[in-house]
Amino acid sequence: MKKKHKISEYIIQLTLVVLGVFLGILASEWNASKNLENNHKEVLKNIKLEIKSNLEIVKNAKKNRIKFNKSLDSLQPLLTNDLLNENLFDREFNERFPNWRGVGSGELSNAMFEMAKFSNMLSSMDVAVATQLSRTYAAQQGLNKTRDTFLSKFFDFNSTAKYSDALRLMWSIRQELGSYENMLIDEYTKTLEML
Repeated sequence: MKKKHKISEYIIQLTLVVLGVFLGILASEWNASKNLENNHKEVLKNIKLEIKSNLEIVKNAKKNRIKFNKSLDSLQPLLTNDLLNENLFDREFNERFPNWRGVGSGELSNAMFEMAKFSNMLSSMDVAVATQLSRTYAAQQGLNKTRDTFLSKFFDFNSTAKYSDALRLMWSIRQELGSYENMLIDEYTKTLEML
């Protein structure tokens, strides 16, 4: 009888130990899950701030581009063959291209998205949100690359460049960057609605 009592006591103690370990693991998992959820919220909040900031930059660039486009349109009737064949740098740049403010104000930020991607948080997010974020940042990267390409072409002009060469580049900038800006504004808006 005493043996049965000792065995029962051991079984109870073993059960308590197993139950304690199980509850400890459960609490640890719950805590890890809660931390992951908080980290997701924090990352999404930071991505949202980054996108809002980038959206304002693109909207301002678009406003500047609209002013420049009007100036470019107003130049069209004044262009003669003699004027088109002049060396680009024979006149002041502001005279050639009034209201020109450049191709944007630098690289649009993607630090928060990259952090989410490399910390593997993107893979554990809602699929629709992760897909939209990827699409948005891919469009942003396309705008950054296009802008860099145009800057490179612009700085390739030398003393033999003609005004007509620069005008062709300006028309390309107008078309391509304007399209990218519109597309990116749409993508930013969709993403902000999802977040």
